[in-house]
Amino acid sequence: MTVRAHLVPAAAAAVLLAAVLVQAPATAAQAPQHGRGAASVVGVDVVAEVGPLGAAVTAVALELDRVVSAPYTDLDEAAFAVGATLDDVTAPRTVTDVYLSDSAEPGEPRARGRVVVVELAADDPNAGVLWYDGTLNHRYALEGAYLVEVLDDVVDRRGRVLLRETGDALANDDVVIPVVDDFAVRASTGSSGVLLRYGLYSPARDRSAGPHYGHRRGEGPDATLYPLVVALHGSGERGTDGTTQLLANELGVAFAKPSRQASDPSFVLVPQAPPPSVQPVEPGQSVWEVPGVQSALLELVDRTIATYPVDPDRVYLTGLSMGSMGTFDILPKRPDLFAAALPVTGYADLASAPVLKDIPIWATHSVDDATVLFDRADSDWNLMAAIEATGTPVTRDEWAANLPDEENEANARAQWARAEAEGSHTLFTAWTAGTTPVNPHFAWVPTYSNDVMVDWLYSHVRGE
Repeated sequence: MTVRAHLVPAAAAAVLLAAVLVQAPATAAQAPQHGRGAASVVGVDVVAEVGPLGAAVTAVALELDRVVSAPYTDLDEAAFAVGATLDDVTAPRTVTDVYLSDSAEPGEPRARGRVVVVELAADDPNAGVLWYDGTLNHRYALEGAYLVEVLDDVVDRRGRVLLRETGDALANDDVVIPVVDDFAVRASTGSSGVLLRYGLYSPARDRSAGPHYGHRRGEGPDATLYPLVVALHGSGERGTDGTTQLLANELGVAFAKPSRQASDPSFVLVPQAPPPSVQPVEPGQSVWEVPGVQSALLELVDRTIATYPVDPDRVYLTGLSMGSMGTFDILPKRPDLFAAALPVTGYADLASAPVLKDIPIWATHSVDDATVLFDRADSDWNLMAAIEATGTPVTRDEWAANLPDEENEANARAQWARAEAEGSHTLFTAWTAGTTPVNPHFAWVPTYSNDVMVDWLYSHVRGE
């Protein structure tokens, strides 16, 4: 699909922002119509997608009252104006493409459909789904926050009216977040009394009646078992909503997205630690190191393995920042539980090296990280030296974090091959100073977008 950049005209924005707010009518019982008459908008969805830098609203989808056909027709972006009201500030969004589809999710244009997808620039300053208060991320209230107006009748190449102008602006009546919406959001209270909300993704081929209910553990020798990925978020995603940890970055989505599930169908468990107001932590301490939180987490993991068809030999642990610290704290306490780990920008107790040396680990860290210092005494970089001191080989490498995906993955593939040649299952990748996107602390951006590193994680079986 060719993306054509197009800024919403000032006049269009003025019309949009001055428009009377009209909630799009409910359409649950409305059957699609077919015919030559012009269609009307009967529902509006906001569509957000989670990328390496977190979730952004990348489209609005207009549901029509009938299927329309427009072969060989480019729908006019200038006919659509979109605005977002976040924290009581309304500003226009940039429309980049418009096309017919049979789904609210952005994809390839179709010649006919009942949905008009209006794609938006993901780098708009008001594209975000979360806002950060300096300590924690919070979700914007997106329900009804987006206004969409069809400024002029939309016509096909033969001049037929496909979609009538709306007159007044329509507010979105739903929010769609692909992949994230497939996580069941639940809560679990551990024996310590700590309550953890969490998202659980069940592999598509292992779903029961609905997307939020995975099958219970099967019986018999032919029961299929699936890997389980446990993903621990950083400090900014602590909270009580059960979803912020799924939206701030690709921590969970990297393992649950369709392309990954096609090659490695698996359960993905992404717990959310309590916020500081509920669970205070000491300066420099990870919330995942707090005994009550950690015991509640491990009870949740054990119960997930016992309840669902999880392969106990293919349980993996990953975490970023505070979650990486939790990863390094948990591994030596439960070395029999995890087949491999992928920690990102953390620190560890160097005295745990004699235990950690036996667990496959691929750690990454940005050289110029000013939040979790690369060369602090207990950094993951220095942990590698402690592991080497046990006589265990460590395969190290360094390259730029902002390389194209193909180069990033080629470098990872070469490092993995070198590790195998050296008989090493401990790898460390340093991201070159000045190359990590947005912030040197964001080492998870090049890590979770690197399919080879994720392939490496899934390649391990406990005891092999």
